Amino acid sequence: MSQVETIIVGNREFTCVRMNAFAANKLLMRLQKVAVPVIGALMGAGKDLGDVDIKVAAQVIAENLDESVMDNIVLPMFAEARVYCVETKTFIKNGTNIDQCFTTENLFDLYELVFEIGRYQFGPFFVSVMGRFGSLTAGKTPAHQSQAPSTKD
Repeated sequence: MSQVETIIVGNREFTCVRMNAFAANKLLMRLQKVAVPVIGALMGAGKDLGDVDIKVAAQVIAENLDESVMDNIVLPMFAEARVYCVETKTFIKNGTNIDQCFTTENLFDLYELVFEIGRYQFGPFFVSVMGRFGSLTAGKTPAHQSQAPSTKD
């Protein structure tokens, strides 16, 4: 069984596990359409994903979240990650579970939880992508790419 990660949002405790690679990849394919603009907005100030202010991140996510994203990305991610609210003793897999764990007074905590679960699940992937491709600049050749021999005599 995977190691359980504890995430504190507001004054409440949630747990999750790391998703398996196949499920994570399926969600990542859906997530890329939303994640790239969100990560771009969050990292626009030149910060690493781990250094992003959580309140700013939750606000950016809230601005980019719609019903389709909730139904096709967030809820499947929560189900695969076995997101659990310790306070209500509830696994969050659907809208009813969200209602059991959140109220209109703390609904913003849901967006913070979405960010934290997403960062835990996909943060290493995006850090790797940024590390490998973020250093590619015009005029530089990646270390793994060989130079084609010159055809000039």
